[in-house]
This record gives sequence, C-alpha cells and structure tokens, in this order.
Amino acid sequence: MKEQAKLKKRALFLLAGVLVVLAVFSAKLFQLQVVEGADYRDKATSTTLIELPLPAARGEIVDRYGRAIATNRAAYHLWLIKAMLPDDQLNEVLMRMVDILSANGESWNDDAPLTHTEPYQFEEGRDADVERMKSNLGLAQYATAQNVYDKMIETYDLEDIPEEYQRILAGIRYQMQYEEYSNATPFVLASDVSMKTVATVKENNLDLPGVYVMEGTVRSYPDSTLMPHIIGTVGKIYAEEWESTYKNKDNYKMNDLVGKSGIELAYESTLKGVDGKMQIELTRTGSVVSTTVVEPIPGDTVVLTIDKNLQSECQKILENQVMVLRNTAKANREGEAEGAALVVLDVKTGGVLAAATYPSYDLNLYSSNYSVYASDELLPLLNRAFTGLYRPGSTFKCSVAAEGLIEGLITPDYTYYCGGTYTYWSDYQPKCTHHHGNENVRTALQDSCNIFFYDLGRRLGLDAFNSMASTLGFGQKTGLEVGEATGNLSTPEYHLEATGEDWQQGNVVQSAIGQQDTQVTPVQLATYAGAIANNGTRYRTHLVAAIRSYDFSELIEETQVEVAAQVEGDPATIQAAFDQVEQGMLLASRVGTAEQFLGTYQYQIASKTGTAETGKYDEYGNKEYNATIVAYGPVEEPELAIGAVAEVAGNGYQLARSVRDVFDAYYIDKNQNSTPVANGQLLP
Repeated sequence: MKEQAKLKKRALFLLAGVLVVLAVFSAKLFQLQVVEGADYRDKATSTTLIELPLPAARGEIVDRYGRAIATNRAAYHLWLIKAMLPDDQLNEVLMRMVDILSANGESWNDDAPLTHTEPYQFEEGRDADVERMKSNLGLAQYATAQNVYDKMIETYDLEDIPEEYQRILAGIRYQMQYEEYSNATPFVLASDVSMKTVATVKENNLDLPGVYVMEGTVRSYPDSTLMPHIIGTVGKIYAEEWESTYKNKDNYKMNDLVGKSGIELAYESTLKGVDGKMQIELTRTGSVVSTTVVEPIPGDTVVLTIDKNLQSECQKILENQVMVLRNTAKANREGEAEGAALVVLDVKTGGVLAAATYPSYDLNLYSSNYSVYASDELLPLLNRAFTGLYRPGSTFKCSVAAEGLIEGLITPDYTYYCGGTYTYWSDYQPKCTHHHGNENVRTALQDSCNIFFYDLGRRLGLDAFNSMASTLGFGQKTGLEVGEATGNLSTPEYHLEATGEDWQQGNVVQSAIGQQDTQVTPVQLATYAGAIANNGTRYRTHLVAAIRSYDFSELIEETQVEVAAQVEGDPATIQAAFDQVEQGMLLASRVGTAEQFLGTYQYQIASKTGTAETGKYDEYGNKEYNATIVAYGPVEEPELAIGAVAEVAGNGYQLARSVRDVFDAYYIDKNQNSTPVANGQLLP
C-alpha cells in the first residue's frame, strides 16, 4: 500500500510539472500569437519589391534582301542594384569589382571629364561636361580640377580607402550620380563582359551584394566598314539630349543607348523596342519570394534600299579610283586626289543602291579611335556622298541644254561656232578648252564645249536654267531619311552674301557651265542623272525600303515611289528635249569626254563629265580641279543612275572608270542571282 501511495504521489508531482511546463508554453504561445502576433506576422510577411528594367533588343538594319548590316549579339552586363547593396558596403564592393574587371582586362563605366593621374586636369574638348560636373558637385564654375577631385573624395567617402583606388572609385561614383543611380534605376557598371568575369562574379556573389549579371544584347556589325556614315552610331544619352528629347518619353532611361547619327538616329523610335521588366520580391533576410517577368518587345527591322553586295563593291571601286588618281598625279606632278564619293540609284524608284565615301572609318573602332578620326585632315568622318558640297562643273550643261530645247531657243539642228574664246563682250572673254568649230547641242555635250553653253546660258538667263537644274535635283534636298546638305545654285543674292561682291554679267555664263557659286552633293548628282533618264521626272531619293517586324514575318510599312518634281510643259516637247540630251551624253561616252573607259563598253551608258575649278593650287603651282560625273544606263532601259566626285582629281573623264566598274559589279551580281527576288525577301 505504501508503495502504491509513493507511486501516486510521484505521478501527481510529474503531472503538476507537466502542467506547469504546458502553462509556460501556452503563455508564451499566447504572447507570440495573440499579444505580439501582429508584429510577428508583419515581420514574416514584410518583403522588398525590386523592379529591374529588361532592355529590349534593338531592331536590326538589313539590306534590300534582308542581309544583315547592323544586328545584335548576346552579351552580359554587370549591374549594381541599390536595394540589394547597403550604402556602407558600396565602396568596398566597388573595389572588389575593380579588381575582378582589371584582372580580366575589362573596363568600367567612368566617363568623368577628369584625367586619371596627377596632376589632375580637365579633359580637353569637354567644356560642357566639366561645367555640368562642377554644378553636380555643388562647386563654383571657377573651381580647378584639383578642387573637383577633392570634392569627389569628400562626397563619396573615399578618404579612408587605399589611394590607388581613389581616382577610380571617384569616377565610378560620379558616373553613378550622373546616371541617377537609385532604387528605381540600376547602374551599369560594365558592359559586354567576358564569360570569365561572369563566372568570377557568380562564384563570389556572397561578397558582392547588389552586383547582378544581366543578359542582354549589344550592337554588332557583320562588316563594320560597310557604309558606317549611313548606318550611324549608337551611344549613351547625353544630358542635353535627356532634357530636350528623352526625359519625357516613357520608354527611356538615363543610361539607355540611343542612335546618334545616320539610320540609327533617324529611325530611333522604330529601332528602340519596348523594354520589359523583372520584379523580384525579397524578404528582409534577402531570400527571393517570387520573380515576375514582363518580356521586352524587340524593335522593328529597318529594310534599306541598299544592295549590300553592290555597296561593298562600290567602296572598293572608289578606293581603287582614288589610288589610281594619286599614282597618276605623282607621275604628272599634279595635286593628289584626296576624298571621293560615289552614289548609285535605282532609276525606276529613286532608291539608293549604294553610297560610298572615301576615306571612311570602322564602326567597331569609332569610340576608341574617335580622336584619331576627328583629327585626320582627310576627314574620314565626313559623309561626302550626302553632305560634301562641290561645284558640278560641266555636268550642269545637261540642264542648260534641256531648258534651251524646251524653250525653243535651240533646235536639234541649231549650231554655234566655237573658236576657243567667247567674244560676246569686249571686256570679258572666257575661254574654251579647244577650238571645236560648229557645235550642235549633241556635239556640244559630247565635247563639253564651253562656248556653246556660255552663249545658250546667256540667252536663256540665270533664272531659266537654274529653274531646270532645281527641278532635276540641284540645290534641293533629295528626300533622304538621314542628314544631307541642300547645296545652292548661283544667284546674285547668294554671291553677295558669300563673297561680299556684286554680281557681274559674266557670272551668268560661268554659272551655265557649272562653275561660279553652284554647289551640289554627290547624291544630288545621281538624283539629277536619274531625272534625266526619266525625261525630267525626279523621284524622291530614299534609303529605306520598308519597316518589318523584328523576326521579319510582318510588313509594317513600305516606302512608295514618290515623284518629287517634274518638268512642266508639253510632254512631246519635253520627251524630244531629253532625247537630244541623252544622245549627247551617249556620244560623250562613245566618242567624247568619257571615251577612254566607255567608248567600247558592252552597255550603252549615257554620261557627262565635269572638271570643276576649286580656286586652289597644288604644291607645283597648278590649278586644282575636282572631277565630277553623272551617268545612267543602259540607255535602252535605264536601271542605274550614278553620281560621283573625286576631290583634287583633275579631269572628270577619269571617273568614267568607276562608272564602268559599277555596271560590271551590278550585272555580275545580278547574273549570278538571275532568279528574280523581291525586295525584303531573305536571300540564302
């Protein structure tokens, strides 16, 4: 009995202990779940939402057959995410990243206009950037480079980091400030980094909070030397651009890449695409709760009228032309050819098939070699084909001939005697290159007789032949989607403004042979040739054939053939006038000024050469002339219109070599791909 009493007593004690423990746990649970439950629920469910932009792939630029000219390739970029990177760890993380990037030969995002070594100086040619930097740092505009550097060290808490990192981090931190690094805007620390760098970053991710590897694309050029002036460049948005253009556009951020020139700029809104976004939900401890992705929409594809193969050949033809001219100049002790341009149009549409400029540059080297390109005295960055201005020389005579025939001042049988000197005035008697004897309009074009066109130009008057030249494309924007020079025709008003001199009666006859103040671009020469081939109808010159979806499956917009101007009057009279001009140009090719290269050529090509005075002299004391030419053909059914200029190249007949070579290249390629293929259809 005593034993049972002991057991019962122990059981009661044990039960009491259990009840006490349960009571304690219950009290604690009550405290956690009821008293402090709301606080703990808040802590358990509180998260941070980070939104990262997903840049859209830039639309591609392709030739008329869909062959890539500017495309994209996959790349990795390193971003800094502010919400994941505590401010007190920022400098330490940046030092680690600088070590990783340096070890792998990578660069980082630092465009501060301050030299990298002592004594610190502002970089030359960046006055606006320097002014902005001083303003952003709260300094007066008279602050020195050392003042700016000291302020950066103070502002970014760099006093206690190793000295060798101070200038580097100062530049990065300033760039972060300039690009408005914030919870809403990540900072691109490095672009297009190697897989080795990516692997290193991922391996050390615990020591690199806030460093995020983002997959994206970068611009790629299958041939980076192919028409760089036309394709144009991309780059970061400048502060001025941001304020004036992009700040109020929904789809742009301060650190976006945008078109800066050429098609890249002209079709920025088409190529841009729509950025997507990634939303990452994190707990307070940094664990990922969820990820939501809105996929970006790539930009549309711009289909050019350019034939990539012909463009490549034209660049080679033009370079070879310049080399030949230079060798000839050395042999003859003449000024050596400098720059040149060659434009080829589709006669039936006005589409640009090729537009070559020499010298040129490499798009892949544009940023790294910019200072070299910009300081080159031959101006490789100048798009001579579209913005170079030159006197047309005797190519202008075709418009004077057409106007004279349409107005009835001359007929096909009319002749005028060339004795080598124009004697209409006693006090001003300009010369011709030869004594041609009696010349009609066809032989005057064949021989490029100045005397015939002096007299015809005087009789017509400046306004009449300028009006014809304007209708055919001189002194007018051609319609290109990218920047082009307008040029000008000779007028008393322009002459007074340009020279400060009064207009003289002799200026009219000089204008009639393409001298005086008339200035045109090579693309205007080609447009003019096309208008002559079309009997006075000038089509709008254009570079873009269509806009298609990124995957090329959908036609969004197609460029229509557009008449820009047309010679007005009786159609039969106009047709007859341009027939005479064509016969004269054909004679010029067969037995006239271009005979050396086109005389026995297999295709019937109409051409007119020009030798335009520049007003300058070479090192040997000889007058310098620019060579010009306009041509189209075959005359039976014209397909190509060509305009070309070679600076300091002497007589225009030299350029007939390039005309012949262009037609050879065009028909060789056409015959090799003889099966008709529509514009925009992908070639194999």
